[in-house]
Amino acid sequence: MSRIDPLRGRLVRRDLLKITGAAAGAAALGPFTGHGVLPSETAFARQDAASTIVFGVGTDVDALDPRTTDTQEGYIACANIYDCLVLYDLGATTIRPGLAESWEISEDGLEYTFNLRQGVSFHDGAPFNAEAVVTWYNSFVEGAPDSQYDVAQMPYVQDFITSWIDSVEAVDEYTFRMMLPKPYSPLLANLAIPIAGVISPTAIAGGLEALAVNPSGTGAFRLARAEDWTRDSQMVLEANPDYWGGAPKVQQFILKVVPEGSTRLQQVETGELDVAWALTPEDVERARENPDLVIVEDAGLNTNNVEFNVTKEPFTSKEVRQALNYAVNKQELSEGLYNGNMVPAGGVLPPVDWAFNPDLQSYPYDPDKALELLTAAGYDEANPLTFTLMAYTIPRGYNPVGDRLATAIQEYWAEVGVQAEIQTGEWTQYRADRREGKFQCSLSGWQGDNGDPDNFLYALLGGDSKGNGNNAFYENPEVDALLADAVAVSDQEERKTIYQEAEQLIVDDAPWTFLGYQKHQVVTRANITDFQLQPTYIYYFAGVSKT
Repeated sequence: MSRIDPLRGRLVRRDLLKITGAAAGAAALGPFTGHGVLPSETAFARQDAASTIVFGVGTDVDALDPRTTDTQEGYIACANIYDCLVLYDLGATTIRPGLAESWEISEDGLEYTFNLRQGVSFHDGAPFNAEAVVTWYNSFVEGAPDSQYDVAQMPYVQDFITSWIDSVEAVDEYTFRMMLPKPYSPLLANLAIPIAGVISPTAIAGGLEALAVNPSGTGAFRLARAEDWTRDSQMVLEANPDYWGGAPKVQQFILKVVPEGSTRLQQVETGELDVAWALTPEDVERARENPDLVIVEDAGLNTNNVEFNVTKEPFTSKEVRQALNYAVNKQELSEGLYNGNMVPAGGVLPPVDWAFNPDLQSYPYDPDKALELLTAAGYDEANPLTFTLMAYTIPRGYNPVGDRLATAIQEYWAEVGVQAEIQTGEWTQYRADRREGKFQCSLSGWQGDNGDPDNFLYALLGGDSKGNGNNAFYENPEVDALLADAVAVSDQEERKTIYQEAEQLIVDDAPWTFLGYQKHQVVTRANITDFQLQPTYIYYFAGVSKT
């Protein structure tokens, strides 16, 4: 199998990256000129009120039931409407008290006793106590009294919570106990994820359909009226003046849907938005030039990849999967498509994860090695490797350029004779089809939920996670055994060694093309104070103010 002219292929690809970058930059310009912003109707619709913060997102929240929400936008909303038993420290993944003031863990790691805050009420007036916690927990446990568990609507509660807990019982009015079948070190980190937001028992009794649009938590903000949520437009949340953590600094927190990243940039520049999320690298660089804006950025707890369904041809072949990894120039991809804001990936875990392995043996750019492996797998010019690459179109935190990434990857693979046809899908249906195993190959990615390496390695590539987070349908018994060992160990250094061994096995099996880790970047108006990035992308707004 001969290689396509490398100079020609490289020029095509670089031109492509420049063209797609220029297109995004031009789109970002919109009504701008060299002399600044031209007057427009939107410029006069400014959100200047110091009592309101408007947060721009690319797509609408899916549901306000934390058990069923399945989008980052939903997590952001739920993180401000509900509280968890424990919360993340601001700007970190370490744990602080939430609705539980304190807790004790037994020496064998099988019993967690939580002491709850007193005097807290849900937004609907129901009291928060140990019985409310038991009702909430039972609502998503299969077979429990009054359970509402639905595997299709609650895709993550088993993986993150109920699989690791045998039972929950009230000890007294403000104390309850969790019993575990075996030690599980990430439990507290999992209980801080927004899906573990504690829900009013009255709201639970109303059923799944009602709760999705009529939430009741104990959080800093609340949806006061159903009409305050206009689908695909905006959601207006009101401050909870009785919030146990202190009344929020603003009266309203609005999530406004602005599908185009370039439009989000324009609106944060004109003041229609106070905070803009999921902007393209070009938009972020433009924002740096505006003294009225601030770029809040840090290393990202995420991963960006192409996912191979290892149960479908041609991706049952390890040689094919490895070849496609060697064919991608990740450094060039970062510089050309992401303005250098993607750290090229060696494996699954990002550099900010405490189990990151700088010595991981991975896939440097080597198109000759890719050709060698493709030939070994039986593919050549007479029998080229062909398949469909599915792509989403909307920006994500781990990939703010959407389906432009698919076009760039297609070019790299074409250079070694691979014919990948790109098809795009609507985001909600796209995600559902991936879980059902309908795709051969698809763009994928992940933004960490809890800061624990288990949340990447087990959630995305553990055998028990197939069809949930693991949409490569990858399974390696040796990997699964190591992941099981890691969560039973309390010593972090010992866990780190185990995770690094598991990750090396995963990388060797190549269920993904490992691409990179996107820098975490949010643009705010300069008059927004105390906004902090959360590594888990869930942003607490209770302490954020506007001057």
